[in-house]
Amino acid sequence: MLSLGLAGIAAALVAAGPPGLASARTTRTAGPALGTAARAGRLASLYWIFYKEDVERINKFDPEIVQEMTSGPGTYALTRSPAGLKLPPGVIKVENFFSEASLEQAIGDKTVFTGVRVVAEDPEDWRATPMDERQLPIRYMKAFSAAADSHGYQPILVPARDLMRVKGAVCTQKPSQTISQAYIACGMPAAAARARMFVIQAAAVETNLPALRQLVQQGAADALRANPDVIVLATLSAAPDGSPVPTSALIAAAKTILPYVKGLELNSEPANDHELVTFLTELNGS
Repeated sequence: MLSLGLAGIAAALVAAGPPGLASARTTRTAGPALGTAARAGRLASLYWIFYKEDVERINKFDPEIVQEMTSGPGTYALTRSPAGLKLPPGVIKVENFFSEASLEQAIGDKTVFTGVRVVAEDPEDWRATPMDERQLPIRYMKAFSAAADSHGYQPILVPARDLMRVKGAVCTQKPSQTISQAYIACGMPAAAARARMFVIQAAAVETNLPALRQLVQQGAADALRANPDVIVLATLSAAPDGSPVPTSALIAAAKTILPYVKGLELNSEPANDHELVTFLTELNGS
């Protein structure tokens, strides 16, 4: 619990926080303080993953939201650098890799960030992921998890759906398929076999609720079939294509997929933090 009253909290946040966010703070403080009735809200029942910069900004914007999330089973921050501000209390630092090879190199060179016990892999169809790993993504994600586990790290896998469009890959999108259907048909969630967490990248279809449900429901079922102990999450975004998504659409997307997953990975840009915090506040009371 914070010692300031609601009015003091609002005044302090408006004075200290980044410009352009005061309207959300005013809305935020109109309801009951977190830490009282809202402590039993939905945020504390879920796992959360953010990029380090996003959770730092959200914490400046509304520290009680972060307190609520960190009172739950786990809140994680993906980072590519050991530098920067200290994470909010209770947030778990995760070093983010783009390939199995880069994890192996970091382990061999003893350059995994100090204090990190969780590592994530985000393989995508880009240069940061070697071509052989893009063409055989499931094999290399399983190898990433095995390498992490054998050295005492908990692995998180966050494969992109665009791996289904890699030229020469062992399995690719067919003309009759959507990219999400190819992701399922090619068995991408089977990579969860040795992972602690598996994240379904679903933000691109978050406003198409039937497609979103199909992707997440089937993806989660397949991941759990491969590993009954894996914790499955899905991604949502305040602006998946660069344009802000209405809070009502984000809430509808979350309610569509939360029956099938145990948490969410969220991302935002500074201009969309207002929408993201409004979404978290409304979801907490839903």
